Amino acid sequence: MDGETATEPYAVGTAHQEEQRAFSSTSRAAVTRVWALATTKPVLQFALVFLAYFVAGKLGQATTNIRSSNLGPVWPAYGIAVAALLGFGYRAWLAVAASAFLVAYQSPVPPLAAAGQTIGATLAAASAAFFVRRIAHFDPRLSRLRDALGFITLAAFGSAIVSSTIGVASLYLTHVQAYSGLGSAWLVYWLGDSTGVLLVTPLVFTLPALLKPRSPRRTVEFVAVVTLSAVACLIVFGGLRVVSVRFDVLAFAVLPFVMWAAIDFGIGGAALSVFIIATIATLSTALGLGPFAGNGAFVGAVLLDTLFMVLAVSGLTLAAVIAERERTEEARAGLVRERMAMESRLRLAAIVESSNDAILSTDMKRTILSWNAAAERIFGFTAAEAVGRPVTFFIPDVLQDEAENFFQRLKAGERVDHFETIRLTKSGKQVPVSLTISPVADADGRLVGGASVHRDISEQQRAKEALSNVNRKLIEAQEQERSRIARELHDDIAQRLALLAFDVDDLATNATAAPLRDKSVALRERVSELATDVQALSHELHSPKLELLGITSAIRDFSEAAARHQNAIVDFDAHDVPEPVAPDISLCLFRVVQEAVHNAVKHSGVPHVEVRLWGTAGQLHLVVSDRGAGFDVERARAGQGMGLVSMEERIKLVDGDLAIESQPGRGTTIRARVRLPGDATDARSDR
Repeated sequence: MDGETATEPYAVGTAHQEEQRAFSSTSRAAVTRVWALATTKPVLQFALVFLAYFVAGKLGQATTNIRSSNLGPVWPAYGIAVAALLGFGYRAWLAVAASAFLVAYQSPVPPLAAAGQTIGATLAAASAAFFVRRIAHFDPRLSRLRDALGFITLAAFGSAIVSSTIGVASLYLTHVQAYSGLGSAWLVYWLGDSTGVLLVTPLVFTLPALLKPRSPRRTVEFVAVVTLSAVACLIVFGGLRVVSVRFDVLAFAVLPFVMWAAIDFGIGGAALSVFIIATIATLSTALGLGPFAGNGAFVGAVLLDTLFMVLAVSGLTLAAVIAERERTEEARAGLVRERMAMESRLRLAAIVESSNDAILSTDMKRTILSWNAAAERIFGFTAAEAVGRPVTFFIPDVLQDEAENFFQRLKAGERVDHFETIRLTKSGKQVPVSLTISPVADADGRLVGGASVHRDISEQQRAKEALSNVNRKLIEAQEQERSRIARELHDDIAQRLALLAFDVDDLATNATAAPLRDKSVALRERVSELATDVQALSHELHSPKLELLGITSAIRDFSEAAARHQNAIVDFDAHDVPEPVAPDISLCLFRVVQEAVHNAVKHSGVPHVEVRLWGTAGQLHLVVSDRGAGFDVERARAGQGMGLVSMEERIKLVDGDLAIESQPGRGTTIRARVRLPGDATDARSDR
């Protein structure tokens, strides 16, 4: 028993804690569900419409001095109701009805009258939304004159007939008298609801765009039009006697400011300007100020509503006309641009079709999209056969890597200009082409494909080959003539000079007279020098070492001879030169060295020339450089000298490249590179 008694409080306490936790968990779940429900879009819309209508209704009831039995000159709450059903759809009727009943119930009318006014306001707002939505492509921002006129006629004037009729009937059925009779009450009711729609509904839909950031100049202009509208309204309706003029005849003096706002800021500017003017004028009249204050509540209300209607209708229609005209001008400009673009595309298409070059376009998947007539003629594929196929279909297999490289460059937005390559015809024949690839972007600047131009250079290649053959024959003839002259110099002139030197030496030996002996010795030295020069000239014209010992020894021997005879320093270095080197390549590089060294010693102004010769895998490189005066390469090519032209033509004949780098005052560097035939890649040091 003791044990059971001792454990009973613990069990009870534990059960109580479990109940508390369960209740707490249930409460949190309920709160979560309520919050989720409250934050859904329909609930938020309901709350927004309810609150906006309630605030607008209270503001409308504030002007008690010119109101009668819940009727007054301006009813902004009805404008909120119409805006709610236009913006959120018919589901907003419940929020409108609830808020309308609450506002009317708190006014000095019976509950039945409040219910009748609620029904009238809700049905009228729904009818306004229904009828204006029958207008094709209706825009509540009233950017078209048709929208503005339909809104004014159907939403403002037409729907207010429903609300005023039901509302006045409910008042009189509950024995509530407003103003001076049924007709007066209905007129004020209708004017108040119509004015509320004209003042509030356009402002709801245009105020967000009106308050967007704008340029400083436009901001200053916006502030000026709002401020001046308010100041003008205060002067007219505030009872300020700044001049001795009856301001009741100047009530429409505020119209120019509404027009200014409509012209410069559209529907939003006009709606805001009229709303400010209506607020100030209504409050001033309710306080007994302004031109409409001394005419009684009914007359004051009618005059205010009439003024507001005139201002609102004028401003809204003017702004709509201007907006529609601007849109029409923009559409016309767009049509003109589209027409010009179409004409440009047609001209471009005509140019493409009439071009002698193959022009085709591709997308980013490298699929051919267009194929002009020249492409059909050059490659033999018709447009039907080519369009839709990958662009690689007429590229040789050995050039697929090259095509992939071009595609990667195209994706990076790069352009390929005048690259010489090979393409295949329908018969499998190879066609040399000069290729240009350009990226193509859409109107937003996104890369969407590429356009390529293939120029058939078969004729140019044949002409180039013919010219190359002519140059080769000319150079061969030149070399033959050099060899002949060298043999003549070596075998004939040199031998005769040697005999002459022997005779002069014999004459000097046998001469008895000292003057004759001295003269003979001097003559013998000159003859020896002449024989040496003739021999050197013979070797330059045709170096026997080039054929016997190879290019490295021939260039080294030439460098040493040039240094001796021209009082210069010719620094020659060679390494990894493969042996043997083909005779035509050896002769080509030897002539380049000769021409470059002679030019450097003669024109650079410095006595030091560097010559470097080395080999790499499948290639032979030559560099001749000095740090002298330098020269303008293009000007030298255009001159009468043949040295540079001769070097370039010789290099072309052995499938090599020549680069000449020189600037006045910065020295000269001549780089030659020749591809070696076969597998002549075994190199050895030959220093």
